[in-house]
Amino acid sequence: MKAVVFNLGITINDVPEKQVNRDYVLLKPKRVLVNGLENSIYVGLLWIEPTRILGSTGIGRVESVGLDIDKSLEGKLVLVLPYSQTYGGIGTEIDGILAEKATVPLDSIVILPQSNFNEKYVLYPYVSFALQLPKYINSGNTLIIGSGLYGIISALYLRDIVSKVAVYREDGINPHIVGVEEIRHLSQEWDNIIITTFRSWIRAFVDDISKSNTKIIMPKLMNTWPIVSSTKAIFIPPKEVDGVLEFIDKKITDKLFNEIVSFSNDLLASFPSPKAGVIINVEEVFK
Repeated sequence: MKAVVFNLGITINDVPEKQVNRDYVLLKPKRVLVNGLENSIYVGLLWIEPTRILGSTGIGRVESVGLDIDKSLEGKLVLVLPYSQTYGGIGTEIDGILAEKATVPLDSIVILPQSNFNEKYVLYPYVSFALQLPKYINSGNTLIIGSGLYGIISALYLRDIVSKVAVYREDGINPHIVGVEEIRHLSQEWDNIIITTFRSWIRAFVDDISKSNTKIIMPKLMNTWPIVSSTKAIFIPPKEVDGVLEFIDKKITDKLFNEIVSFSNDLLASFPSPKAGVIINVEEVFK
């Protein structure tokens, strides 16, 4: 079968179909979201094992299941999260879903509504992360460093919860979010710092711009990354969370969705993604 793999570059290769392990499902991907994680692999900020199949997040339909899984899951439309609590990062530590067929752990999927195919649901991991933030953040000045999809959606959510939300990114905020500031210089005024960039400089520097009681939060996307981070860092994995689909339906307007995500049938031209993310129509590219 054909798959997009990392091998000192990003290429389309013929690879053997994967065996379906006992706690895995075999699915046929429909849409795969190329985002900041894949961009970081492309530009060398994140190193993964050569021949790894890429694709951390997407929507697909389950074709078969492993021996330990209820067969009623077969035929279901599901969302693949970028992280498995059991096995680690999808498309980084284990093979991803940018392929004609993909096998992923059961604990990395979320069953979607079966009667309504909605491409916006590829944003599930980012909304999941944001909706978990109030467990750690409910007030204070909050700085988001990096404004990819995790940063954009966290800012959109937190602006109604905390007293101030700002985003630090060298090329500015895109898109502009009402109620969210843009800053150009880092200082020690922040009660909460959310790091959503893969660039290592901020993880090494964050303790210098934080107070003793500043909460530092990052998404948990791999078991082996990051190697360097603050000892105060709290890691939140994207996972199944109540209210995510409702938030997407109500808060992610068509205008915002099209500002942050583009669409493509050209795999290799989608690296790096031209916006915060690009949705690959896998059904078309692997015909």
